[in-house]
Amino acid sequence: MKNITFLSLTFLLILVASCGNVKDIQQAVYSGNYDRAINMTIEKIQKKRGKKSADPYVALLKEAYDKAVNRDLALIDKLSKDPNPEKWRQIYDTYLLLDTRQEKIKPLLPLTLIKQQQPVRFDFQDYTDRILDAKSHLVSHLYKKAKILLNSRNKADIRKAYDLLDELDRIDAGYKDVSQLMQQAHQRGMTYALVKITNETNKIIPKKLQDELLNFSSYGASNFWVDYHHKKQPGKQYDYTIDLKFKQINISPDQEREKEVLEEREIQDGYTYQKDANGNIVKDSLGNPIKIPRMIKVRSKVHLYQQYKEAQVMAQAEIKDNRTGQIIDRFPLQSKYVFEHNFATYTGDKRAIRNEYLNFLNERRIPFPTNEQMVYDAAQDIKMQFKDILNKANFL
Repeated sequence: MKNITFLSLTFLLILVASCGNVKDIQQAVYSGNYDRAINMTIEKIQKKRGKKSADPYVALLKEAYDKAVNRDLALIDKLSKDPNPEKWRQIYDTYLLLDTRQEKIKPLLPLTLIKQQQPVRFDFQDYTDRILDAKSHLVSHLYKKAKILLNSRNKADIRKAYDLLDELDRIDAGYKDVSQLMQQAHQRGMTYALVKITNETNKIIPKKLQDELLNFSSYGASNFWVDYHHKKQPGKQYDYTIDLKFKQINISPDQEREKEVLEEREIQDGYTYQKDANGNIVKDSLGNPIKIPRMIKVRSKVHLYQQYKEAQVMAQAEIKDNRTGQIIDRFPLQSKYVFEHNFATYTGDKRAIRNEYLNFLNERRIPFPTNEQMVYDAAQDIKMQFKDILNKANFL
């Protein structure tokens, strides 16, 4: 019994520990979620460091770490026998994980099971050379694969080449001519689209709105692989045309609605003194006259006014592939804007008026917005919907 195994010790410690968090960590270990278990134990050990209550977590940290390392090294050994060069991405990532994991634990060392006075040792290794070797193979593979794809005339292949080069640049910035190749891939992978606005309504579309819709950067419309123009540039071949067609604009007339409300309320209007049967003022135990609130009814007539105007805009974004002449997609767009302004006047006693109407008394009639302003305000949602279409477009 003297040579109790570490795993048996772990089990015993778990039995005597508080159930909640230990059970959660134990479940993570048993389900193979080792790194989650490690993160949870580290947090607990940092809070309980040097206390006997930390023992179960130290034991679980050791168990989760050993199992995670064994699993990862077995995976690398298996991948190393695979002739497919794609393996280097996973090998590289796994070595980085091995290194990162042990770096998380190092600040906690040394660790000891306090109750048994037993030191806990971790098998840390220097992965530097293996990381650099895997990185070298991965970078070489990414570079070769990207160069092959760059020889294609297919934009999808060229964009894949860009993604590979971008990944390479994040792993090893400054590698060979990657920066220049990325610029080349971006230029060759670009799609050019001409955007125009067509008014099919009998209403005027404000010039300010048209200018904003065609100034893509002003409202955040951008797409890494698509370059939008609102005017044709000499010598430029446009792959697509996006036509934002305004189909219908409805504007209600200026309306002023009126309502009369009679308000009545019982309020306190000063006070009187309590008197006895002989007409003398009654006083309290401190000698102060006893006051009785004097209640009165007050009335008021409130005239409520509401200025109201509404505009609705319906449009459609139509996308045409200029290479085939076919319409490839249509997106219905619509938005609405309501102008509403309330004000009120009254006669009678203001004290009778309920709070919800009092603010209206401070307002006055204001000019109605013009039809042009209503269309502009109503189309703001259209602009945001159109922005989403431009940002999400996946043109080739």
